[in-house]
Order: sequence, then structure tokens, then C-alpha cells
Amino acid sequence: MNIGRDVYTSRMVFLDERRRRFGRKLARRAADRALLRFVNGMQLLMGGLTEVGDTPKDVVFQDRKLKVFRYRVREPEEVEIGTETFLIEPRSLPVPVLLVPPLMVRPYVYDLRAEHSLVRALRRAGYDVFLVDFGVPDREDAVVRLDDYVLDYMAKAVAAVRRETGREDLSLAGYCMGGIFCLLYTSAWDDQRVRNIVTIASPIDFSRMGLITFLARVANREVRFLADRIGNIPGFINSQALKLLAPIKRFTRYGDLFVNLWNEEYVRGFESMSTWANDFIPFPRDAFKQVMKEFMKDNKLIQEIHMGDRVANLRKITCSLLSFAGIDDGIATPASARVIQNLCASKDFEYVEVPGGHIGVIAGSTAPQAVWDRMATWLRPRSI
Repeated sequence: MNIGRDVYTSRMVFLDERRRRFGRKLARRAADRALLRFVNGMQLLMGGLTEVGDTPKDVVFQDRKLKVFRYRVREPEEVEIGTETFLIEPRSLPVPVLLVPPLMVRPYVYDLRAEHSLVRALRRAGYDVFLVDFGVPDREDAVVRLDDYVLDYMAKAVAAVRRETGREDLSLAGYCMGGIFCLLYTSAWDDQRVRNIVTIASPIDFSRMGLITFLARVANREVRFLADRIGNIPGFINSQALKLLAPIKRFTRYGDLFVNLWNEEYVRGFESMSTWANDFIPFPRDAFKQVMKEFMKDNKLIQEIHMGDRVANLRKITCSLLSFAGIDDGIATPASARVIQNLCASKDFEYVEVPGGHIGVIAGSTAPQAVWDRMATWLRPRSI
């Protein structure tokens, strides 16, 4: 009996010691996280955690506000194998990729931060990456139409890539309206040298965009009248409109930030996304009115659109095509995006629904694996 009591007492002492050690461990972790919350919070307030769009690049073409950038190739790397050191020269795949941003937003959506960048993911995968920057519209750009973006700016950007690389074939990739520009350019110019197109969260059937379709059609005339009065649609209006489409997330994100304030990676992601979401640029008046009437009201993208002396019809697209849609996207809803598979004549076609909303699909935590890596893998056999 005494032996049993001794064993029981020893076990209880052991468990008490484990509980004390576990309690001290929790206390240390709580203290460490409290300190990290303070440090990261101060750095966040001072805006000193993250540099957006910092992947090295060079301007290879400029025409007024329009710029085309080429991201620099990676430096040769030294690799030690046994006692030997080898210099590995990075090589790019033959077919370059031109990234096209949507209107309203800064193009660094493709390059938010060093450790979370579609550009860097493509560079690591061996692609020669270019970027279009349409510039920030001002008062004189109020008369710029979608025709100008498709027939002029896109044509000049594509020509710049071909001139810079000495190659005719290229891939076009775009997020939201950027993806639509890729489709309209290829269709309007009947450019058979566009080898591949990748669209990410690009609405095609504007009658299936849920609440946005309803609001746009009910107030279409009034909105266009307002645009005539104010000119270019200010960037802050575009930013607030996007945030209002997800009102709950707008407030819960700050609670999530507080809970994860100790995690520098989370805070860096929050800061870069907030910087981008609050850095929207004006939407040219006439281009905006054209979207409201020809896309929202008349739904011409699923029919055909006359642009200058050309006609853009998605049925003329025959190149390889990959289209991503966010499962929770309230703007480019899956219903509005998947219609593309019934319109384009591409025999090599893939449509993929991935986790995320309209921003998350291109820049969220699941984007690297669900979209960027899949895009790079899909393009590889089609870029040789």
C-alpha cells in the first residue's frame, strides 16, 4: 500500500511540475507576443515594414504616361557540389509573359512584396516577365476610351515586348479588367502570335455579377450623368466602392490584425494589401461611361464590341487559354467568368475555380499555390 501511495504521490508531483513548466511556457509566449505586437504595431503605424513593387525592373518603352517594364533577370548563382563550385546561369523560357493591370489600380498588385509576388514567382519559374503601366489618368485623359487602351496602348506594349526580346510569340496575362484587355486586344487585332492568355478574376458575362449588375443597371443613366459632371472617377471612390462590397470583412480584418499582430509575416501582408487597396487611381471618364453602357447595360462583351475600325469578338480567340475565377468573388462571380469557355474558340482551354474573393484570388494567402504556381506550370509546356 505504501508503494502504491508513493507511486501516486510521485506521479502527482511530476504532473504538477509539467503543469508549472507548461504555464511558464505559455507565459513566456504571451510576453513574447505582447512585445512583438508592440514592435510590429509601431512599425505598422510608421509604415516601415514593407516595400511594395520593389522587384528590380527597367523601363524598356515609354510613350507619355504609358510605360512598359522588363523585370531584370536573376543574377548567376554559385552552387557547391562536393569540392567543386559551379556557376549556374539562369535561363528564361523562349516565350515572354506580359502582365496587364486593370484600370483603377496600381500595377504593383502583381508585386506586393518580396516574399509574396506573382512577378517573382514567374521569374523563379524561368519566365521573362514584362509589365504594362498605363499611368495615372489626369484631367486631359477624361476622353480616353477603352478603344485607346486596346487599340493603342496594348498594341504599343506588345510591340515593345517583341522588339525587346526579338521574339514574335508572347503570353498575355491580366487580372480583372487587365484580363479583358488581353482578350479584346487579341480579338480586335486578330493577333495569332499571342501564344497564351491567362485571365484572373475577369468577368465576361456582365449580367451575372450579382448585386453589381442590379445596381449598375438600375442607376446606369444617373451614374453616367454624374461622370459627365465630375470627370474622371476619383480613385478613393473606386477604393471605397470595392470595400463596401465586403462590409463585414472591412471591420473584422482589424480584429484579425490585432490577433495576429505578433506575426510579422501577417502584418507585412496586411500592410501591403492595405497600401494597395488605399492607393487606387482615377478611372478615365469616357472609359468608365463605356464600361457602364457597353459592358454593364448592353453586355456586349459576350457579343461583339466595335472599337475604332475594328471589331472585338471573343469567338475569334484560338490561342491557349487559362481562366481563373474566385469561388467567393462577388465582382467577377464564377457565373460571370465561366461563360468564357462557351465563347472562345480555343481548343486548348482550362477554367479553374480557386479559393478567394476578388482581391484574394490574385493577392491573398492562397494565391501563390492556387493561382501563381498553377499558372507557371500551365504556361511552361506552352512557352517552349
